[in-house]
Amino acid sequence: MEFMGFPRPDGSAGARNYVAVIPAVQCDNELADRIASEVGGGVVALPHNGACVNIQPDKDMIERTLIGLGRNPNVSGAIVVGVGCDGIPADRVAEGIASSKKPVELVTIDREGSYDNALAKGVNAAKRMLSDAARLKREGFDISYLTVGSKCTGSTPASIMACNPAVGWAAEKLVESGGTFLFSETAEAIGAEHLLARRGRTPEVSRRILEVVNRMEDRIKATGIDIRGSQPVPANIIGGMTTLEEKSLGAIAKSGHGKIDGVLEWSERPSGHGLYFMDGSANTPQIFLGFAAGGAQVMTLNYGAGLPTKLHNYTVAVGGLPIVPCLKIFSSPQDVEQMEYFDVYAGTIIEGKETVADVGQRILAELAAVASGKPARQEMSSRYRELLVMYYTGPLL
Repeated sequence: MEFMGFPRPDGSAGARNYVAVIPAVQCDNELADRIASEVGGGVVALPHNGACVNIQPDKDMIERTLIGLGRNPNVSGAIVVGVGCDGIPADRVAEGIASSKKPVELVTIDREGSYDNALAKGVNAAKRMLSDAARLKREGFDISYLTVGSKCTGSTPASIMACNPAVGWAAEKLVESGGTFLFSETAEAIGAEHLLARRGRTPEVSRRILEVVNRMEDRIKATGIDIRGSQPVPANIIGGMTTLEEKSLGAIAKSGHGKIDGVLEWSERPSGHGLYFMDGSANTPQIFLGFAAGGAQVMTLNYGAGLPTKLHNYTVAVGGLPIVPCLKIFSSPQDVEQMEYFDVYAGTIIEGKETVADVGQRILAELAAVASGKPARQEMSSRYRELLVMYYTGPLL
């Protein structure tokens, strides 16, 4: 199987062809947005909530995330903006992105002397990069060049029966073909971590799976709260879920049954092809941001049923990551009237009309089509944007 992607200097293939304007910290968000707005078209700002008052380990994670966003294959060129006193140094972010050999411009108010000068430089750089990006043509790439990230939401028993196992089938075929598949939601592995650990490619991978899941549970216990009192969430309970373990078993189904090749910290890029578990919360914006920084060109959001399917955007108002398209997949025959807001209907498995493999094949084909330029429904139906939400493990100072 092939998809049509944009060739990048580092040998990767982009599913989209954006110029990204990346602020070093949240103080720079307005300047980044202004630059993108002045040019428009394929220039997008990526404002976020990373701050100077984060503890150093979280600052390091934010820096890695911003570099990962700029290096994402869907980005043809990047403009990194800063004030000059930023807690996450803009020059280091720019240097990290430049390692991918794509064009990068550093714009700071300190270096340019004034806000207006920085704005003018950023606008000129964006126009130049956009012109260069417009000359690029899609070429055929083997499916092994594709990295897909996947998350589930609105989980119900329908998730366990339909969307998640179908995505898991597609994940297995993608990895067998040399591609890469990322999954996350560490809190939703609690109760099923022993099953994931059995699938580790090596004893070290198995150890790391247990380590990150136990680390998450320890963080939760340190607050004095038992996660089993907050999971499943109300929407899951309304949909028919009864226990955290039941939710976890459904959640891990989206990874298929194959060997897990590695465990990543949030927003970390895989060292090679294969199946990877990424540490992270169950917060949709954070997970998708981590996947994008990890190099995913396409993502899936897998719905069970109920009220979340009636949202025209993603759950948790994920409208702030325009550089990576996302397929919305849902499972419930009771919600089929919502189909115009979704890309793939997996409820045919529940209806007995298709097998998991049948739907999995459709999902894989749709991933290749969207990677080749077909707009995902979310790209067509939502103009909403919000700040990218960083994943923190420590307090704000």
